Amino acid sequence: MPLPFVTAPEIRVEQVGDETTGILEFPVFNSLLAGERMMLDEIDYQSTVNEQTHRLARIIQEMDELPEVDANLVAARLMARHIGIPVVLEPKEDYIRQREHRLIRDIDNRLSAQNEAQVTRLVTAAVRYRLGKVDPDCAKWDDNDTRNLTEGLRNAIYAFMLREQRGGAAPADPVAALQLMADSLGKPNLPPTGEPSSGDSTISGPTTQPLPASDSPGAPKPSSGRRLKKEPTS
Repeated sequence: MPLPFVTAPEIRVEQVGDETTGILEFPVFNSLLAGERMMLDEIDYQSTVNEQTHRLARIIQEMDELPEVDANLVAARLMARHIGIPVVLEPKEDYIRQREHRLIRDIDNRLSAQNEAQVTRLVTAAVRYRLGKVDPDCAKWDDNDTRNLTEGLRNAIYAFMLREQRGGAAPADPVAALQLMADSLGKPNLPPTGEPSSGDSTISGPTTQPLPASDSPGAPKPSSGRRLKKEPTS
């Protein structure tokens, strides 16, 4: 039901997709709608990142006899690699990364599964709450419908919604993102990612969360993606 605005907000739209995936028009708000936020909060990806980082920090603290604050620092920098923040590792950190590769791989698998769930949920929310206003069938959209989109269309919608989540801003600076992660672990300041010095090993990655490949578990199956309309059930 529309509100009785004295002056209604101007709503602009953005085309998402291309001729291959199909093109959809989404309203732009430069924020998430309340319903979208509630759906996304059910996944709570960031809590999983923090939980798994603390798990790694406890192992590092015990194995390397480091103070808790230093173990948190090392864990945050190692985990940053897995959430797409480029980090220059010190030799000691790289040694720990290699020693704990099995644990880090297990954590990475957990985060990948959680990230996949977050991607799916955010795309579902976009279709349900934004396209559902103009197409009643889209208001019934669910996660299974999203899983049946082509990967290209799903990723395009997800990229659009990430911009909306950031208020239309560019992706966060890697240093700021790493600082935010450190703050969540109780470490007030982290050294910047910077340029590698002699003897350092360089770990870099994309500045956004990687999307699952088409052959990964739970990735969307190819489909035309031209219309987002649910087929009637028999």
